[in-house]
Amino acid sequence: MTGNFLLGGGLATALAAMTISFAQKNSSARLIKIFALTSAFFVAAASLLLWILIFENDFGVEYVASYSSTTLPTIYKISAFWAGQQGSFLLWLLVHAIIGAVLTFRRTSAAALGIYFLLQSILVLLVLAKSPFAEHSAQVFEGVGLNPLLQDFWMAIHPPIIFVGYSLLAVPFALSLGTLLTEANSRNWLEEARRWTLAAWSFLGAGIFIGGYWAYKVLGWGGYWGWDPVENSSLVPWLLSAVLLHLINLSRKKPAVLGVAHVAATFTYALVIYGTFLTRSGILGDFSVHSFAGSNIGLSIALANALILIGGLAIIFFQAKKFPQGKMYETHGEAAFVILLSCLLIIFIAAIVWVGMSMPLLSQLFGEAAAVDTDFYVKSTAPIALTLAALMIFTFIKFGRTISLGGKISHVGFLMMLAAIVISSLGETVTQEFLPREKVSVAGHEIIYNGQIFQEDERQKFYVYAVDGEEVKALTKLRGNGEDAAREPAILKKFSGDVYIAPHAPQLDDAQELILTKKIFAMDGEYGYIFEDAKIDYDDNHKPIRATATITITDGETEEKIHPLITVTPDGGSSKAVEALDGKRRVRLTGISGDLQKARLEILPTLETLSNMPITATVTTKPFIWLLWLSVTTICFGTLFAIKKF
Repeated sequence: MTGNFLLGGGLATALAAMTISFAQKNSSARLIKIFALTSAFFVAAASLLLWILIFENDFGVEYVASYSSTTLPTIYKISAFWAGQQGSFLLWLLVHAIIGAVLTFRRTSAAALGIYFLLQSILVLLVLAKSPFAEHSAQVFEGVGLNPLLQDFWMAIHPPIIFVGYSLLAVPFALSLGTLLTEANSRNWLEEARRWTLAAWSFLGAGIFIGGYWAYKVLGWGGYWGWDPVENSSLVPWLLSAVLLHLINLSRKKPAVLGVAHVAATFTYALVIYGTFLTRSGILGDFSVHSFAGSNIGLSIALANALILIGGLAIIFFQAKKFPQGKMYETHGEAAFVILLSCLLIIFIAAIVWVGMSMPLLSQLFGEAAAVDTDFYVKSTAPIALTLAALMIFTFIKFGRTISLGGKISHVGFLMMLAAIVISSLGETVTQEFLPREKVSVAGHEIIYNGQIFQEDERQKFYVYAVDGEEVKALTKLRGNGEDAAREPAILKKFSGDVYIAPHAPQLDDAQELILTKKIFAMDGEYGYIFEDAKIDYDDNHKPIRATATITITDGETEEKIHPLITVTPDGGSSKAVEALDGKRRVRLTGISGDLQKARLEILPTLETLSNMPITATVTTKPFIWLLWLSVTTICFGTLFAIKKF
């Protein structure tokens, strides 16, 4: 297929750029630039092709059928590119290839470029191992579409920002190993690595924080961080990149720290690949709502992870004798000691999180897979985080003059974030049943539930509340069959904090089913039905794609013909509820016999009935939660501000 051919071109040119880089001493060799740009062109062309297939609704491609549909809004057709495992790898490769092309125009050593294009070649192989261009085994005329939970602006931009961070972290790793292969005791790579690490730390942190905000805004469980293994798989490299950044800065003044900085660069990038392995191998399938389904790509990622970690550590081991000798610090009162101690505390936190997120894998080695609960993380990391905060305050007081403005901004943001986490956790949580239009006092607020409002196409509905006189709405996205697909909370934002209302799914009686025989009158107790006719549409391979029924409904005085239908999709089928008799009856077609003689209907509650049902909701107060969003923005801004002369 054309897409795989383009990826093959990207692989061949990346390998060529790698080979020439290792063979050349001069990184400005024209051929390196040509092959790097050509590789980026091939990858960009493959990416553009996937977008074209998505926008043209080419459901002959399995990936397109699995993550897009004809009704998907434009912004989510764009984000469908990285909604699945195959597409997200291609996005990672695209960003990596663009950065690789940029590196060839900077003063990057040839050996470092060789390492970088080796990593790029590995990424291409991983994309090819499970290609997004694979053809669908069946002919379908409508795709599954994007998971309703992912149909949100913040989740649309979250993965690209994360993958920019991952790709940027490959640069200090390549600079480190490139230096070790040529001039192990050199510190010339540090300034360049500092800038790339700052950018990586900022992007990766922004991606993590956006993911947390999405969870808070969309998932409705009342929090922003659940210590989910997939969340943690990005957190660990972010923590270690903070360690790497501080060690790089310290190495410029203390040559003895250089070896430790090399080790940090290897572990930071290796843990990016390790986190990818955990989330995409299927190991976390029973322990994370974010994990991808298992596939044979897990072994390929594990081998790539082993190559990067073992290869990097082996090079460090064999070059260790060439590292500058001396003391990392002279006294316990100097800045170097405080920085190293802070780095050690961050490593402890990262190690605890790594153990927690790896528990399903580690426990599998000795028996049944198991996971740790959130208390494990909170109780073990909280004392270390508080100690780290105290060290940061001490550093500000004693060594504040030596910290750059960008560094000051970032560290203030980090301290503010820790304070906001504690303060926002001091709110109340109450679960309460709400009767329509009755005032209830909850957690110091007056709340009135004003019922449900359905959109005309019944793709969404809103639970409407008045909180202290201000209207807020909780959004619920609906599946094609009318069932809840994703529920977002109602949030009233105030200076003192948020009032967060998460409605529970309404408790409905079992829907009544009615089997109709063609031309025979039937009743559901109140209304009469006659199954008049049915039609099944087939594709070119004589597989059903759509079934439509014609049914007459009567209340004894008025008759109305309706035409409910079932649409076949790759994951089965969907059917939309149909209203009749001015909304007095609401039904859904759930089946038609092959001989077209019988039809099965589901009798659903009317929209008016649903709107007037009592609803149970969990109300949570989040004191000064806006401080958390401000603090993480401050961290990212300060980090980007610290990148000078880039």
